[in-house]
Amino acid sequence: MPLSGEQITNYLADESLTIEASDFKGEISHLAYNSQDVKPGTLFFIKGNFKPEYLVDAKANGVVAVVAPVGFNETMDLPTWVVDDVSAAMSVLSMAFYDFPQNKLALIGITGTKGKTSTAYMAYEMLRQTTDDKVALSSTLSVVTGQDPKFHYRAHLTTPESLDLFRWMHEAVENGMTHMVMEVSSQAYKKERVYGLRYNVGVFLNISEDHIGPNEHPTFEDYIECKMELFDHSDQIVLNADSDHFGQLIERAELAVPKDGLWLYAREHTDAEEDMGADVSYRTVTEDLQGSEFMLSSHGQQADELALDGSYTLDMPGDFNQGNATAAMIATRLVGADTQAMATALNEVKIPGRMQELTSPEHGTIYVDYAHNYASIAALLQFVRANERVDKLRIVVGAPGNKGVSRRPGIGQAVDEGADIAYLTSDDPQFENPADIVNEIKAKIDSDKVQIIEELDRTTAITEAIKHSGPNDVVVLAGKGMDEYQKIDGVDTPYENDWAIANRVVAELAQAEK
Repeated sequence: MPLSGEQITNYLADESLTIEASDFKGEISHLAYNSQDVKPGTLFFIKGNFKPEYLVDAKANGVVAVVAPVGFNETMDLPTWVVDDVSAAMSVLSMAFYDFPQNKLALIGITGTKGKTSTAYMAYEMLRQTTDDKVALSSTLSVVTGQDPKFHYRAHLTTPESLDLFRWMHEAVENGMTHMVMEVSSQAYKKERVYGLRYNVGVFLNISEDHIGPNEHPTFEDYIECKMELFDHSDQIVLNADSDHFGQLIERAELAVPKDGLWLYAREHTDAEEDMGADVSYRTVTEDLQGSEFMLSSHGQQADELALDGSYTLDMPGDFNQGNATAAMIATRLVGADTQAMATALNEVKIPGRMQELTSPEHGTIYVDYAHNYASIAALLQFVRANERVDKLRIVVGAPGNKGVSRRPGIGQAVDEGADIAYLTSDDPQFENPADIVNEIKAKIDSDKVQIIEELDRTTAITEAIKHSGPNDVVVLAGKGMDEYQKIDGVDTPYENDWAIANRVVAELAQAEK
């Protein structure tokens, strides 16, 4: 909906964001933070390392007013609101411009160092079954705002910029969606992408050291603090009682919501005292590399009201996914899902690029997964070892450049603990030299225990790993999943994707070996 200058001033003042207000008397009919996305009547947000010369063309293309940070003085005589936080201002004005769409959706926000995407897709599928497909999704992999494929978008950030997020929410409401499931990254809070947004249910899966580096979080303390902001902006909280740093997490969660708004889940322990007061516990009945059966048990009157007790079948490998499924079940139950919908969803849910399996009679089993840090890679390799006969376990892995620097030693450690042969390669090197990234990973691998092969061309690394595998070997392709580009020197460079490469290589080898 259009915004007047007076409305903009009032919304910013209500959040105490204004340093200097504009006396703009016109009307805003479009919002933008990218100079390539400008139309007549645009309010433009100057954020990040914005180059003033971009404003020349933006003004010519329709920018009529600007929201700028303190110290940015080259606004070309455009009416300007000077604010102390442009990202927060953009979120406030975006939700107003799109008529507060979050208030018309039941929102689930999911955070954690690992498992966000899997849990989001499980919750999304549960709510699709419950609502007759009236649920939107914002995940690392995709954004869905409607049933028609034209409303399915490729994601570029785990949590979109606020302007894009509220635009998509508005589109979801217009398309008749009643619920929305969102991944919420620590960066979303650090960079105010979800400023002012409140969730009906906030899910906290786990926390471990990750995303620590010059372009992300300076310290683990900063990282966990940003993660815990989800508690402060949720009406109810679903929290993993098995998570590291649980004492710190539960203390913050109890300050954020009343007792009946906090739901704990955990793996069933033999010692009841180890359950940390879980409302719902889960235990494995059977599992293999195709899926698992697990049992949920409620503890206490509050948990009994969820009526989740029983046995469920999950069509996804990995015992770690049972915990994700439990979190999704509690969260969706709190916004109206029924257990039959949950059971159906767990049998049908598919997550692109997550533990996708391909077999070759001559070259063993190949798994493609987005695992990209110590916790996820270690869990994946341990699970393969426990559930598959493995002569040699090969892994093809790298790490992205210019972010997640703290992941690299952890990736090396996970490889050292679980692999026999490591093909160290490029991921999304961005502006870094991929050889330097490989060296940081390699430093944590004992070369006397794990054979290390350095091959910076990812396609070649995957090809060689599969080609040299035998019938009882396993190859894990970790990190990129279904990504169809590599970020190289700031450019999204087309890339075949790990799954496509693996299928092609297996087919070519089968043809050649006939």
